[in-house]
Amino acid sequence: MFCAALPEQGLGIALKCEDGTTRAAEVMIAAVFARLLGDDQELAERLLGIADSELKNWNGTEVGRVRAVLP
Repeated sequence: MFCAALPEQGLGIALKCEDGTTRAAEVMIAAVFARLLGDDQELAERLLGIADSELKNWNGTEVGRVRAVLP
């Protein structure tokens, strides 16, 4: 469960992810903030960069990705 507040914008969010690790929840929270803070293009782009992360094995080889898909 992730909860966040943006008091300046009068916003609060709560997200629950059943992934079992934090990686998917971190991607989701970054994508939601990118959407909510879209007026700040630079910040939104940085957040979207977090919302698309590589999964690597112990050898450092990319074996997958975790990414948010915004409707």
